Amino acid sequence: MLSLAAVALGLSAPRARSFTPATIAPGNVGVSARPSACYGGASAGVRRAVLRMQEGDTAGGEEGGEAAVALLSKEASIYDEFLASDPNTGERVRINLAEKEKLYLDCLDAFYNEGKVLLGDEEYEQLKLDLDFEGSQIATFDNKEIKFLIANKRFRMGTPVLDDKEYDKLRRELKEKGSVVVLHDAPTCRADTGVCKLDMRVDNGKQRLLYFPGTVAGLVLVCELCFWTLHTDPLLSILLGALPSYFFGVWFTENIFAQKPLVVQTACPECNYLLTAFFGDLFNVQKDGITGPPTPPQSQIQMLCPECKSQLTLDRETMVIATQPKFAATASS
Repeated sequence: MLSLAAVALGLSAPRARSFTPATIAPGNVGVSARPSACYGGASAGVRRAVLRMQEGDTAGGEEGGEAAVALLSKEASIYDEFLASDPNTGERVRINLAEKEKLYLDCLDAFYNEGKVLLGDEEYEQLKLDLDFEGSQIATFDNKEIKFLIANKRFRMGTPVLDDKEYDKLRRELKEKGSVVVLHDAPTCRADTGVCKLDMRVDNGKQRLLYFPGTVAGLVLVCELCFWTLHTDPLLSILLGALPSYFFGVWFTENIFAQKPLVVQTACPECNYLLTAFFGDLFNVQKDGITGPPTPPQSQIQMLCPECKSQLTLDRETMVIATQPKFAATASS
């Protein structure tokens, strides 16, 4: 007769009956378990637990089955997720996602800046696997983003690893790439001047739309040339002309249609009204002075918020939108 622990785990009597995850037959014990990256070597522990349970059943006692259940739960929980070691007691404890992200950055910081190893290879790989499984953004950052995070951490600790020029250069590169580690969703305001600033983001949809007319014109031109000279099928002409039309579209857009084009999207720091701004020139109208004094495309433009009527300054170099100073006397001092 089977014990209560065996029944709880779904073990059947010695009859021809299959179950998941194990199959027990008279005189034979078989364990079938799918390998999982999150459970590493848990299958061996499960096999030992089932064997001990079978031994407890043959002995006719429930103590062996209960011990097997305890061993089974213990073996499964060990490989459930990354477990940190308590430095005082050495006990393995679970940590939340924020602590795992901090430990991951600490491991990289200690290895590259101090030459220390905080975790072994297996523990480090298990930590990365847990971060990926829980959807952490830090696990997807590249080396520059990790370098920026570590530089901020080291600066707060009083041991900077980058000078001001290197830090500004790295921040500018990440901002041009649109990295989330340098972009802020909320504006920051200075108490002494009253100036509020907010990061701008490149509007990739509208930016690509600027290149659409030149690309289509180039594709039509290539298709016509292929049809009248090579007498090829229109579909084949589209395939052959895709790459040349792309380069023609880039050349036409940046040299004839638009000069230094950049479309950004941001919000007003005062009222959070969504704004879209264009940097550059169209058909050299501004450069030739058709609408005013001839000036080349500027890196800074002025804009009036349609909602709160605030005067705003947009900077292409820093990708920041800012309000005007509210306290002129304090700002001038």
